[in-house]
Amino acid sequence: MPVEGLRPYRVSEQQIAGVCGTEFCHPPYFDVPLHSHYTASFCVILQGSLTEESPCKRRTLEKGSIVFTPPGEIHRDVFHDEGGRCFLVEFLPAWNDRLAVSGMTLEESVEKSSTELTYLAFKLYKEFRYVDDLSALSIEGLSLELLAAFRRQSEGNSHPHSPSWLRQAKDLLHDSFAEPLTLADIAAQVGVHPVHFARAFRKCYRCSPGEYQRKLRIEHASRQLLLTNLPIAEIALSAGFSDQAHLSRVFKNQTGTTPARFRETARV
Repeated sequence: MPVEGLRPYRVSEQQIAGVCGTEFCHPPYFDVPLHSHYTASFCVILQGSLTEESPCKRRTLEKGSIVFTPPGEIHRDVFHDEGGRCFLVEFLPAWNDRLAVSGMTLEESVEKSSTELTYLAFKLYKEFRYVDDLSALSIEGLSLELLAAFRRQSEGNSHPHSPSWLRQAKDLLHDSFAEPLTLADIAAQVGVHPVHFARAFRKCYRCSPGEYQRKLRIEHASRQLLLTNLPIAEIALSAGFSDQAHLSRVFKNQTGTTPARFRETARV
């Protein structure tokens, strides 16, 4: 139940380059009643966790989760036992044309938590916290990068008509991403020829099964870097990498940064 006497508060709010960034701090179990935002926005969870409810969905959000929300969508936020800190980014009317060009015409809110989006969102948050004479340029650039990354990820996840055996193969990769799977093994388990499987997988998911598995390993590692204090070497092994150096090499290649730098950027 809510802690009596504790209320949420606004840590900071700034408008820079047509973008409004606001940091909120909420106490344990605080219930933010039904509300909406008049602009397109996204919210990144900096600390803690919460349950977001809307007329059509209910989801749990934790550190690193990002929710993109269209103007006017009504939702409610209920924080969990640790409370939470959130960074809300609202795109002011000056951004309307850019949002249209980027394809950000959402009909309902969408939650994402990829390594790339999380890293960019935390970098944007820190630009708002530590403003200097280059912040406007940096905030504008990071905002555009976030929109582009979101669009790419949304398009890459668009495959509503894939056959059931292909969805089964994808689920197998998710369940066993840390294991040394082979193309032949996966194809045999779903009952298709390896060549047919490889071609269909790339056509649907726009990458090879091996690339998809590598992405899952990076996403697992990034969640561990965000949510735990485990040594990077231990995280590397749990994600299926041979050692810390292997994780660092692949992580840098996939994200443009190192695991250590990613973890440092997410410290708030």
